This record gives sequence, structure tokens and C-alpha cells, in this order.
Amino acid sequence: MRYLLVVIALTLSFSHSAFADLKKIEKLKAAYMFNFTKFIKWDRASSESINFCVQDDEVFRRFLTQLVESRPSSSGAPISIVMLDGKQMCTFAYIIKNDDVLLNLSTSTILISDFPDLIDRPSVFTFYQENNRLRFEINLAEAERLELTISSELLKVAKIK
Repeated sequence: MRYLLVVIALTLSFSHSAFADLKKIEKLKAAYMFNFTKFIKWDRASSESINFCVQDDEVFRRFLTQLVESRPSSSGAPISIVMLDGKQMCTFAYIIKNDDVLLNLSTSTILISDFPDLIDRPSVFTFYQENNRLRFEINLAEAERLELTISSELLKVAKIK
């Protein structure tokens, strides 16, 4: 658990004036999402790139892109941050609106959201606030359906559903 918190703190240690208007909680979500890629394994070719799709938030997408570019990926695969438009294949998708765009996503996409129940299927990772702190829940049934292996370090800091 301590290792994960140190990784997140180091990930957030850089700042850029262009992101001053991005709320701290959104920056924390970006750090968590980037670190999710380090603490889970899934079936895919090791050279395959990771497409991280972000729904309707250009400032958040740019922040996550800068975060990814400033830190090495432990998976060895390149990570691309793109806007979610239903035209590309998404490895991960961050959902901020529970709408019909979900219906266009592959059923193998790893969903991350602020909503416990999405219109099409559950998120693997769901953000929530508790005692004024950002937390996340992991839906183990959905993770199992996607054949994800989640590190015990990540499971220690999560609420399990």
C-alpha cells in the first residue's frame, strides 16, 4: 500500500501552469489511472500499444498525456491518450458521462468511471470520495470477466466489490 501511495505522490510531483485550472481531484484520478496500468496484467501482445480513451475532457486528456510522457511505462508497451469518439480501439476508457458512447466500446475495454453502474456494463474501477479523500472500488467480477490479474498492492488500497 505504501509503495502505491509513493508512486502516486511522485507521479503528481510535476506541475504545469496550463493545468492550474484542473482540479486536484482530477489530477489524482489521472495519477491513479496511469498507475492502474502498472498494477494489472491482461492478455495482450507485449508490443501492442495501450490506448487510453478519455471522454469529453480535453484538459484532462492533455494532463494525462503529459503525465504518461513524463514517466516510463512499466508494461513496456507505449501508452496513447486519445479522446473517446467510438472510432478507435480502447484498452482503457475513462467515462465521465453515463451515455450511449459506451455502447460503441469493445466488451474487452477496461472501464474506469465515477459511476458504480454504467448503462452497458460495470466499471472495473470506480472512483468515489470518502472523508474528503479520493478512493476507488474494484469490481472483481468484471475484472475476472476481462481476465485481469490485479496486483495485491492495488487490492490492498481498494474497496472490493
